[in-house]
Amino acid sequence: MAKPKYRLQTLLEIRERTEKEKKDQLAEAKKIHRQEQQKAEDLRKEHQEMKDRRVAQAEENARKVQSGEMGIEKFLAAERYVKRLDQEIEDFKSVIKEQDKKVIFAEQEVEWATEELIKATQEYKALEKHKEKWETQYKKEMQAKEELKQEEISMAMFLFRDK
Repeated sequence: MAKPKYRLQTLLEIRERTEKEKKDQLAEAKKIHRQEQQKAEDLRKEHQEMKDRRVAQAEENARKVQSGEMGIEKFLAAERYVKRLDQEIEDFKSVIKEQDKKVIFAEQEVEWATEELIKATQEYKALEKHKEKWETQYKKEMQAKEELKQEEISMAMFLFRDK
């Protein structure tokens, strides 16, 4: 006698696929999060380099004025350049803030994907456990039937011998 098909096999397969999809989504969310974090880190480095260039330019201007290499007109032009660098540095802070928002959003996506994976895994494992219990029960029933058949055969042989 062929083993009957588990009645919830289709649902089990769907839940297994869902779990795999959720794993893939989590992996993608983590990848995006890492990329966004790297962009934020790169922007912070660039921001620091901008501040360093500004300080170096201001120091160079002061040195040139003290040594007499730079006249008042060139100094004023150089100071306008430093002020423009200050404005660029200040404007760049908003770029960093926007990137930080993207990082936070990516973190939330990772958390959501993790929760979804946990849920999908629990649903899959619960159904898998149900299938295992069903298989165990089926084996017990088959073993009981086999034992009953063996007992009937033994009884028939015993009765046949007595005749």
